[in-house]
Amino acid sequence: MNKNEALNFVYENILGEDSILIQLRRGEGLNEDRFNELVTAMQLLIVEYKNLDVVPKKLALSFVDISNYFYFNEDKYSFDEQNHIEDAVQKISQLANELFDY
Repeated sequence: MNKNEALNFVYENILGEDSILIQLRRGEGLNEDRFNELVTAMQLLIVEYKNLDVVPKKLALSFVDISNYFYFNEDKYSFDEQNHIEDAVQKISQLANELFDY
């Protein structure tokens, strides 16, 4: 995966019409493959932008209040599934902090 592919993957899976967030809200669960690829894309972007003072605006927009989008009270998931989703949120939030920490 190169930088442009990573950016596009983040955009599709955070902001897209069929993003991981939309799938969760529809009660479809966390797509592990897409989540793992999102983590990989974010790790690549951390390396790409580590020593730069700016990132693309759309990338920054992707992570504004990201953790709030994962929390919803619609009882669509079991306790264990909710915990797993919360772990995924923490991972994404951690990576976002690394990406924007300079």
